[in-house]
Amino acid sequence: MEHTVLMFGIGKKAWEPAEATIVLVNIKKVSSDGLTPTREWAADVRRADGSVTRAKIDEPRWVTDFWPPDAGNVVKVEIDPASGAVRFDVKNDPQLSVKGREKAQSDAFKAALGE
Repeated sequence: MEHTVLMFGIGKKAWEPAEATIVLVNIKKVSSDGLTPTREWAADVRRADGSVTRAKIDEPRWVTDFWPPDAGNVVKVEIDPASGAVRFDVKNDPQLSVKGREKAQSDAFKAALGE
């Protein structure tokens, strides 16, 4: 009898929290109907140890509550030290969320009115 061993976690990235300053936004392509752009970002990524590296960040897939950052924004990201891959930390950064941005705008408006 032959046994198959499944090795989960092999090749899995070990994501670490970091912070990125968006340098430039590039529109890679636009959907055939012209309504949906796919973006990529050039960013200076600061790791917890203080080191900084320039990285390309691709648009998250399968995320429905994503607000794309603009050049100059500082956002939370995750980096895999082994591969250098970087992704947006959409779960922990409210500025990368449509709902989070709407709440921040609402709170700022209320604060401006002294509420």
